Amino acid sequence: MAGEWVEIGEANQLAPGQLIYAAIEGLPVTVANVDGTLYAFSDACRHEGGPLSAGVLIGATITCPWHGWAYDVRTGKSLVPPVGLRLATYPVRICDDTIWIEIDWEQ
Repeated sequence: MAGEWVEIGEANQLAPGQLIYAAIEGLPVTVANVDGTLYAFSDACRHEGGPLSAGVLIGATITCPWHGWAYDVRTGKSLVPPVGLRLATYPVRICDDTIWIEIDWEQ
């Protein structure tokens, strides 16, 4: 089943290297601008649920502000042990300067 596309903001408000947070029906999501490409992922760190939108984005790496766990925003893969952990990631599209992300509520 196809997911639901949800509008979360304007693309011109998200410069390279910046993050924005969106709560979509209670689902916490962060969108990161990495060199002009937008990536959406779960805002909750897999370690203890820290808010990744309050973390530091360097290149494509987001670091949790609570305990320093790091993830690749493009894939959701953890960059620190245990490296098998992943954040949920969501497709992003921009239409008429509006950011849309696809949420598959069936997952």
